Amino acid sequence: MNVNDIIHALWDKDEHGDNLTVIQFSLERMDEQTGETTEQISELTTRDPLVSLADIGGYTTIRITYHYSSASDFNRMRMIAEDYSKIMTEFMHAGNDTGVPCFRITIRPMSIAGAMIAAVNPIFYNIQPHDPMYTECNEIQFLFLPENVGFYEAANFDENAISDQVRAEITAEQAAERNAQKKQEEAEAYQREREKEMEQNLSDRYDVHGGHVIQNAYHGFGKDFNSSENK
Repeated sequence: MNVNDIIHALWDKDEHGDNLTVIQFSLERMDEQTGETTEQISELTTRDPLVSLADIGGYTTIRITYHYSSASDFNRMRMIAEDYSKIMTEFMHAGNDTGVPCFRITIRPMSIAGAMIAAVNPIFYNIQPHDPMYTECNEIQFLFLPENVGFYEAANFDENAISDQVRAEITAEQAAERNAQKKQEEAEAYQREREKEMEQNLSDRYDVHGGHVIQNAYHGFGKDFNSSENK
């Protein structure tokens, strides 16, 4: 198996038409001496988008394309890329006190057992339309130095174990997303109920006629309210 075999396998699909390529984004800080992770900042595992690689102008380009720019994973991917740019800029100015920023993209075409592409610390990224005929920006393009992109085939690769792990990670991501959506819906429902109660309370307290309040309406608090009553 050669590099081209791995690249061509990135668009393979299963019998249901689902993508067989899993992508993992990981943003972390590393100890410059030991290379160990000192802080895990964010992580995302997905198999929703299409992935393609190309050599352009002496650089390796990784393109990650979604059907729609409104996809939740696409927005999270953008946030991770933006966070990396911000953290790397801060690191370049502040030095090594907080650890070296490390942005990893790991791509596994599951149709080839043991195959993996690993890319570290892009030098540039761009959000753009996948098709120049459209204006929707549904693709992220990362530019890497060629030495920061590696192609691997692990001899002791356990496809079933990795598949179980990937499914578990995806399930966890989806569960977290559903929980977040549920909390947001509950918060919005609570806010609507509160607004409804406030409107009802105002309606009960004040008699509005012709657009003017004809019942005494007190403005202010504490003694201002009491002094108004005593007049």
